[in-house]
Amino acid sequence: MNLTKSQFILESDRKLSAIYSVFAEESIQIIEITDKIIGKAKSEGFHEKETHIVTKDIDWSILSSQNENLDLFASKKIIEIKLIGTGPGNSGSKALKEYCLSPDPNKLLLITAEGLQKKQQSSSWAKAVEEKGIFISEPPINKVTMPQWINNKAESMNLKIETEAIQILCEKNEGNLDAAIQELMKLSLLFPDKKISSDDMIKSISDGSKYGIFDLSNVFLNGNKKKTIKIIESLKSEGVQPPLLLWALSKEIYNLYKVTEEGNTKNIWGPRHYLELLSKRANKLSKAKVKESLVDIAEIDSAIKGLSDKSPWQCIRELAIKF
Repeated sequence: MNLTKSQFILESDRKLSAIYSVFAEESIQIIEITDKIIGKAKSEGFHEKETHIVTKDIDWSILSSQNENLDLFASKKIIEIKLIGTGPGNSGSKALKEYCLSPDPNKLLLITAEGLQKKQQSSSWAKAVEEKGIFISEPPINKVTMPQWINNKAESMNLKIETEAIQILCEKNEGNLDAAIQELMKLSLLFPDKKISSDDMIKSISDGSKYGIFDLSNVFLNGNKKKTIKIIESLKSEGVQPPLLLWALSKEIYNLYKVTEEGNTKNIWGPRHYLELLSKRANKLSKAKVKESLVDIAEIDSAIKGLSDKSPWQCIRELAIKF
């Protein structure tokens, strides 16, 4: 079944599907949807979660039920498969189509596809998972649609913002959705119970006395480990929660992965100085290092969602130091 994000949210009481696939351009769009799916799954007994990043070396036997000894009291499991800028390939397409013929009742298959070409949505494997489960596709956020996206996010946070103020926020963040979220969180603290004007927005943006998520992204991308840790600790002391930091770090790592795979920044949206910084950093990293960091992101995500006994903050620090 093909649903929009809005339809999916409105039908949140629907029976849990065995298979979900989420297509979007930005990781933050995917997270908004998958958090709801995982939350519902946990409430229905799916207390374990595995995350697999699709690379050329992935072993698709992860979809096989062989060698799994599930007894009557065993926990059901979420299998998350992340496609980042690339499809599943021939072997993956075959494995997904075969799995769709007979889904495992003790597994929930969650396929997330970030930054894939549009034609992947009409491929045979995508059609198979759509037929057997819930298929959600979100259009990309661009300069035209970003004001409405920000307005929707503001409303979800009980914020009211004037149109001119929203435009200022769009121009300031230049397509960085994570930075926009951080700014909205700050606005909710600075101007509670008030419709935010353009003057209020300018005041908020000009207050640079403290570090923000955007600062973390820039310093992390520059490879300054010492300052990255300093900003992480500063944000932690200000009450910023781990999911927001993970958004910022994963965004840069996913973009670096795209650059290392494609050899350019053609399919990444952002200002010129940002794209140049991405290219410069990617040239200093090996593909193996970037892929390893993608696995780290998945582990941090599990820790944040309580599916691991690891400390989210410690995992974030370790990622910053290792990368």
